[in-house]
Amino acid sequence: MIKIFENAEAVANKIAEEMNVCLMNEVNPVFCLASGSTPQKSYQQFAKIVGKEKKKKIKIVSLDEWVGISRDSEGSCFQMLNKDLFSLLQLDEEQIHFFNGNSQDLQEECIRIDDFMNENPISFSLMGVGMNGHIGLNEPGCPMLNHSSIVTLSETTKTVAQKYFNQPTHLEEGITLGLQQIISSKRVVVAITGEHKAVIVKEIFMNQGAKLPAQELLGYHHIDFYIDSDAAKYIKRENI
Repeated sequence: MIKIFENAEAVANKIAEEMNVCLMNEVNPVFCLASGSTPQKSYQQFAKIVGKEKKKKIKIVSLDEWVGISRDSEGSCFQMLNKDLFSLLQLDEEQIHFFNGNSQDLQEECIRIDDFMNENPISFSLMGVGMNGHIGLNEPGCPMLNHSSIVTLSETTKTVAQKYFNQPTHLEEGITLGLQQIISSKRVVVAITGEHKAVIVKEIFMNQGAKLPAQELLGYHHIDFYIDSDAAKYIKRENI
């Protein structure tokens, strides 16, 4: 289902509330969280409302990471999430299960994260959508996998991702959860905010032939798209 909010702050507040409810109600709360600019406000708000004792229950499983980029590098997915959420919650190292994009054995990284997920199903996933409609680093044309994989990045992703780094950075591959793993989460929210995302939002909801990864998440009762009015400006109500 698509839900349109007045602004990005309203989206962030709603997501933070849902994350907190999940944390309170789940015995083993496992979060799979996108990095980047879209979810920053959600994480900051969530960190403000989480009780101290509840923080100890949280487990984080990685969504994706750039191949060849160390976790502590400016622009890595880990570094962004660490700044936006992990450090704010003061999570312990053992609470975070993240891809090592700099590993010498990337297939082993996939197996390690998949094994963790098999024992710890995802309670709540928060996804963003790329400018080309990707989810995680599942690019257009990627198959619907129920396991992690190494993917070749699209030119769009390689270009847009440069904003996260403090200098031009060579990117060719990513490591990511599969779309089916994301869909298998107990609850999924896809957040899209900002006028710069309006064109891709239009493609997702008004062009059934686009075959975008984000479109694979449509039609599930446990998956909602939370979109602010700027990103939804081309959407016609009768089309959703």
